[in-house]
Amino acid sequence: MLTIDGSMGEGGGQILRIALAWSALRSEPVRIRNIRANRPKPGLKPQHLTTVLALKEITDAKVKGANLGSTDIEFIPSEPRRGSYIFDCGTAGSITLMIQAILPALLKAKGESKVILRGGTDVKWSPPADHTTHALLPALKRMGASLDMKLIRRGYYPKGGGEVLLTVKHSKLRGISLTGGRIEEIRGKVNYSGLPAHVPERMERSAVKELEDYRSTIEIENSKARSPGAAISLVAESENSIIGANALGERGLKAEIVGEKAGKEMREYLEAGAGADAHLADQLLLYAAMAGNSEILTAGVSSHAKTAMELLAMLEDVRFGTEDRSGNILIRVERDYSRRQKLPN
Repeated sequence: MLTIDGSMGEGGGQILRIALAWSALRSEPVRIRNIRANRPKPGLKPQHLTTVLALKEITDAKVKGANLGSTDIEFIPSEPRRGSYIFDCGTAGSITLMIQAILPALLKAKGESKVILRGGTDVKWSPPADHTTHALLPALKRMGASLDMKLIRRGYYPKGGGEVLLTVKHSKLRGISLTGGRIEEIRGKVNYSGLPAHVPERMERSAVKELEDYRSTIEIENSKARSPGAAISLVAESENSIIGANALGERGLKAEIVGEKAGKEMREYLEAGAGADAHLADQLLLYAAMAGNSEILTAGVSSHAKTAMELLAMLEDVRFGTEDRSGNILIRVERDYSRRQKLPN
């Protein structure tokens, strides 16, 4: 059984998600210790526990230590199984982070799976649902994945209550090249609930102002969620690029600042000629490791990405390389069977 130290690198929940995703995908038993060791409250929170239990069901796994607050688990999976599943974390825990962990196994399962996930769709420290729908999923489709996601209901902090339907078919992935290209249009959405209509309108106007040199269309959606909230998500695509930019509304933060933040982030990516935003690049590393031979040009390598590359190089027969390209970083993912490393038992 491979043992993975959850305190390595960035030391957060990402290590748990990657380790579980790999274990479920390869049907390899794994022990993960020091889970979320570098967080103020280490161990499994409801979102992480729901992820463990979801993969337990999908792979008919034997699990030890699956309890709230647990810092050490053992996960012994069988082959992933297609099916109809419902997973509810009971809080505003991030739906998109749960998807990151369960999706590789669902892509391997023979046949079609339909998964309802409940929790938060637009919450701190995680990609919003619109980024998953309009950036991650299109990238995975370019890699050969057959999948779709339908947003049923938004969920903001603290009550959550968001819901999505994820449909996934068995797929074999191929490499991807996101190295930049001419952008014709920026699309986006401001979603809000329980706030005056002028709030999302101000967010939209400030984002458009930041993007005045580009053609942009930003819709406004009253989500009527259980908790008040607001967020903006933008996306731009070309043949060799997918770029998302997002910002979350917060109490006491002016709407103009939220819209400006997302618009400025998008503009900076476009001016730099990036092929992917940093959040998308982070999320694609696992799939690139599965497929091999990929190139992703992004604005920088985050601590999340560095940790993911370190862990994936231990688990998969891949080599990650980085190269400075006029301020951007080109991440290369290549098959390299001669460099496989073994984790300690």
